[in-house]
Amino acid sequence: MADTNDTDAGFSATNKDEKSYEEKIARLEQIVSILEKGEVSLEKSMELFQEGVALSNLCAKQLAHVESTIEKLMASGEQIDFSATKDGEAQ
Repeated sequence: MADTNDTDAGFSATNKDEKSYEEKIARLEQIVSILEKGEVSLEKSMELFQEGVALSNLCAKQLAHVESTIEKLMASGEQIDFSATKDGEAQ
């Protein structure tokens, strides 16, 4: 089984938190794709799996934080109009 160049594109432990949510999700999708191909060694598969779990946990925490922020904003009593006009833009 040959390692692919994609497997070396991972985030280091020190910069995972600095990446955007979208970058984390993109890397997670890349990891899933690599693992699904089954072309990497067992050891590399374990490394990728561990990285994927860590990224998944970071994304879940980030989403929980965003959800909490939205709930606080909504609880503040401010009216937010999410309706759209005929041309798709908010009123």
